[in-house]
Amino acid sequence: MREIRFNLASRLLHWAIAFTFLYILLTVFLRMGWMNKGNMGNIIHENLAEQNIPLSSDDAASIGKKVRKPMWETHIIAGYIMTGLFLIRIILTWIQGMGFANPLKAGVSQYEKFKSWVYIVFYLFLGTSLFTGLMKVLGPESTEHIMEEIHVLSLYFAVPFIVLHTFGVLIADAGSDRGIISKIISGDKPL
Repeated sequence: MREIRFNLASRLLHWAIAFTFLYILLTVFLRMGWMNKGNMGNIIHENLAEQNIPLSSDDAASIGKKVRKPMWETHIIAGYIMTGLFLIRIILTWIQGMGFANPLKAGVSQYEKFKSWVYIVFYLFLGTSLFTGLMKVLGPESTEHIMEEIHVLSLYFAVPFIVLHTFGVLIADAGSDRGIISKIISGDKPL
């Protein structure tokens, strides 16, 4: 069995990616739910109506969009941070080698192949999401709509990946990779 290395750089990078990724998802869920411009517009509209201040629903939604703008700007900043972390991960993988088995190599177990494909798909979708996010912000205005659509679609991998990764790590820690959770927190213990 191949030994997995949990050096300080790999651990810090893992947790930086994890927390940045979760923050990005939090801003997406806030924008879709509680801080949705329509929901916020309704709250603004209803509260102003109680005070006999007329305001159209469209104007209220526009105000709601402006209220959430600072939160959404942090989503964009987190996207830049994630892009940097992603590039560092690619460079570190190139230097240290992949942290998972090559799924196309003969003799790799079905479990290892599945795990490897999950990571490969994760990094492909993450790269797509980061590229389209950057293009939406920095690219030509003519491509903004298509980049937005691809960006949103590429994020649908996020929740399934988190669920698969979490359960996979818990199962591995209870089975053949006992201690993997403590290793990703505190590193490999010297023998």
